[in-house]
Amino acid sequence: MIAAFSLGSLAIPAFAMDEYKEEFVEKPNYWSTNKADAMLYDIVILRPVGLASVIVGAAATIVAFPFSITSNSSREVGDAMIGETSRFTFCRPLGEIFPPAEY
Repeated sequence: MIAAFSLGSLAIPAFAMDEYKEEFVEKPNYWSTNKADAMLYDIVILRPVGLASVIVGAAATIVAFPFSITSNSSREVGDAMIGETSRFTFCRPLGEIFPPAEY
């Protein structure tokens, strides 16, 4: 049974090329979305995820604060955990998601 299944699964790709045409079919470019789609994606998915990451980053900063004081890196920790995510969530123009912009 295992041999029949393995031989059958090897024969299926042989039939896949029967209707192959040598025409050029342009593939859709999913990165070139229009502005409305990008804004909708930004409002529905990216901004709520960004807000959650700001909250999680703030909690992680509070936990890491005693350790960052001892290493004198509290500014870097705060900027990495809260600053970058808050700039992504609140300072970025709506719909500008590809590519990430410098702030």
